Parts: sequence; C-alpha cells; structure tokens
Amino acid sequence: MGSIKDTCFVCKIGITPETSVLNQVVNMPVCLDCHGSENEKKEEKEVLESLADGFVCGCI
Repeated sequence: MGSIKDTCFVCKIGITPETSVLNQVVNMPVCLDCHGSENEKKEEKEVLESLADGFVCGCI
C-alpha cells in the first residue's frame, strides 16, 4: 500500500491526481469509482469515528 495521499481511502487502490478527487468531509483522496458511492459514505463514518478512539476528556 502506498502513502495516504496516493491511495483511495475507500478501496485502498493506488491513485493519481488525475484519477481521484478530495473527499471534503475527511480531507482524504478517493478514486473516481468510489466517489459518491455508499462505500465512501461508510468509510467517512468509520474515519470520523476512529478519530475519537483513545481520547478521554481531561476536564473530569
């Protein structure tokens, strides 16, 4: 697998700037085949949920 900037965050295939667009929700590249698909929406949710893993509020 390549770096995050040249891999589709949905299907994990290699991409180039010509074969991908930037997902505006998670700010990650997505291939043209996955762009707008239900799989993209599911991965958006997974990525956003994983951001909170391991974080604990320190105000308590």
